[in-house]
Amino acid sequence: MTPQFEAQRQRYEDAESLEQKITELEKLIALAPHHKGAVKMVSDYRKKLARHKAELEKKKEIERVRRSSGGEEGAIRKEGAGQVCLVGMTKSGKSTLINAVTNANLAVGDYPFTTTVPTPAMMTFENINIQMIELPGIFEGSYDTSIGRQSLALARGADCIVILVDLSQDVEQQMHVVLGEIERARIRLNREKSAVRVERVGMGGQMVYGAQNYQGDIVEVYEYLRARRVVNVIVRFQKPATFQQFIDALDTSVAYVRALIVATKGDLTGSSTRYEQLKAEYGSRFEVVPISAVRGENLEAMKWALYNHLDILRIYTKVPGKKPETKPIVLPEGAIVEDAARKIHKQLFVERFRSAIILRQNDKIKRRQVGLNYPLQDGDVLQLLHR
Repeated sequence: MTPQFEAQRQRYEDAESLEQKITELEKLIALAPHHKGAVKMVSDYRKKLARHKAELEKKKEIERVRRSSGGEEGAIRKEGAGQVCLVGMTKSGKSTLINAVTNANLAVGDYPFTTTVPTPAMMTFENINIQMIELPGIFEGSYDTSIGRQSLALARGADCIVILVDLSQDVEQQMHVVLGEIERARIRLNREKSAVRVERVGMGGQMVYGAQNYQGDIVEVYEYLRARRVVNVIVRFQKPATFQQFIDALDTSVAYVRALIVATKGDLTGSSTRYEQLKAEYGSRFEVVPISAVRGENLEAMKWALYNHLDILRIYTKVPGKKPETKPIVLPEGAIVEDAARKIHKQLFVERFRSAIILRQNDKIKRRQVGLNYPLQDGDVLQLLHR
């Protein structure tokens, strides 16, 4: 063993808290030698690491139950075609942005934490209404406060989260704080939910499939299941996945939400450099849209980005012999004709369905007659016929 390994082992043994033990043990495993004589030792350390993580997760679950029993989490009723939560540190430009794209007149102050409670407003875009909610400023440790938990509880149920980053300030520090608090609230942004599938069964023991997709030692998985006393379970690693994604799959309270970054104050000195830094660091995970709400720059592109992240379709209905309706019905992406018919009138257009006619201006075939299972596209004009 190298002197660095022995020194790290001592740091691990001296660690007092579970969090510190996990951190030091991960470093110790990384320093372990890669010869045959160390295989069993590394395996034992990985088992310990899994047990530590299971114990820490159990403590967190107990703490979550204790907090939620106080009934502190509130909710704002969803309205419009989608609900978007604006999350960012104080003075990141949330109120200014909402004022620029809605009819709201929220207070904008030079002092921090101007917004003290979640505040909704409605943005009209492409003949639909999108609900935008400004959350109070996020700070390190905000999830430990009542208003912080209430705000992040709203974000958990949103259709999309917009992370606002002030380009006049340190962008890395802002992202570190905001993403850290979002993770603590068990919200996973732009993560693949189907990477790991967990199914509880009545018998059969611990069955793990797709081990080749697990990014680590599969022994950790079995050890974690044993530590959590999960006896009969089927775990399928359907896509490349980490240990954290495996833990998230076991936790039914984890929320998966679409998200993008809106970089504000793009008109200030130094904003271009910080925007490039932000895009280089987070552009592979998030779409990054730079704006200047004060000057009204790039707001239309931001609206389209928001709309695209909602994963919805606008379908315009038409009565034979008349023009299409100007207000669309809104359906989730992947909807079919039956979904639209059911929303309009189930008995008339589903149970007595005869045929449907779809008009698409940008398609080679402008008019086509289809059945209930035909997939819809955004902007379709739909005419339903019944018997």
